[in-house]
Amino acid sequence: MARGDHIYVERLNGVYAHHGIDNGDGRVIHYTGKNWRDPRKVQRTTIDEFTQGGEILVKDYEVFFQALRSPGSLQQKTSYQISRFLNRLKGIDISALDLSPEAVIDRAEARIGEKAFSIIFHNCEHFSSWCKTGISNSDQVNAVWKSTMSMPEFTRYRADKLLINVFEPKWPGRR
Repeated sequence: MARGDHIYVERLNGVYAHHGIDNGDGRVIHYTGKNWRDPRKVQRTTIDEFTQGGEILVKDYEVFFQALRSPGSLQQKTSYQISRFLNRLKGIDISALDLSPEAVIDRAEARIGEKAFSIIFHNCEHFSSWCKTGISNSDQVNAVWKSTMSMPEFTRYRADKLLINVFEPKWPGRR
């Protein structure tokens, strides 16, 4: 585990995982709140507060970047190609994006205080993925959608979601 890593902790015996960015100084930047009624926001907390006694795991992005370069399955091609296309529309060139730990931390710190949490559309994994790669992605949410939708429905959903992000890029509460 190192500064700028996308880290996560499995919760409820692996039912879901909570994600954040390692600040490199014993703290983590992530979406959090005191309870379900407290609006979740991007905050910097201690690693102990983040883990709540769970084991810290580091997200491996090798497969993610490999899929971006040459996706294999139709689902990967659709999801990653649409993400790449829409990022280009936003003026983001993933191949030119600074992926250094300092840049990852800068992206995370720029969003401290943001209150745009949505468990489906903008959760802690979306946040951490965006900080690390420039692409907002949640494998957990995608897995749920893929298991409940046919391929055409999933493709339509992903296209709609990504188009909304391009044409409505500001989230409520974002500074």
